[in-house]
Amino acid sequence: MSSIIVDGLVLPLAVGGHPALDFCNTRAGWNAPDPKEYLRSYQHLVVWAREAGLLQPAGAERLIRNSADAPAVANGVLDSALELREAAYRMALGPHSADDFDLVGTQARAARTAMTLRATHARPGPIAVWALAGERIDTPLLAVAAQLDDLLCSPLSGVVAACPGRGCGWLFADPRRRRRWCDMAVCGNRAKARRHAERLAAPSR
Repeated sequence: MSSIIVDGLVLPLAVGGHPALDFCNTRAGWNAPDPKEYLRSYQHLVVWAREAGLLQPAGAERLIRNSADAPAVANGVLDSALELREAAYRMALGPHSADDFDLVGTQARAARTAMTLRATHARPGPIAVWALAGERIDTPLLAVAAQLDDLLCSPLSGVVAACPGRGCGWLFADPRRRRRWCDMAVCGNRAKARRHAERLAAPSR
């Protein structure tokens, strides 16, 4: 099972090891003729971002409620998120174009501009974090862009791999270079079952 049901919506499992990679995995079958799309609406985007820890539950609920008053704007945010995801996937896995770099960079700058430094009041741990200020309809997009900024500027960006499972292509961080599948229980077992069926179907000599 590669998905879960949250608030009545089908969302992908988090297997990437970083929210930016899990964002790329909101599409499956990247090189397939009929890829599977998980971000089918603005609500999907908001709920996914909430489940990934990028939005607070109360704020996510208000975003969904407020988006009903501006459906065209919300749809535009979704379109921008899907466009960003295309560029992010190529940047994370390679090769990518200058246009991909510019698009991700532009969105990352917008996210950083919208952030404020906030106290955490946590002990032990950091005393402050950068967080998005306010609740705008494009907040989920900004939150994703900030995570892409974090990933691409970290060592994890150099150890990203793609699952070779049929109809998959999900990304995951593989710092030890020992991982093959996004999830052994899903794509790994499917591949094993397929190989077993092929052996049984092969003519005996």
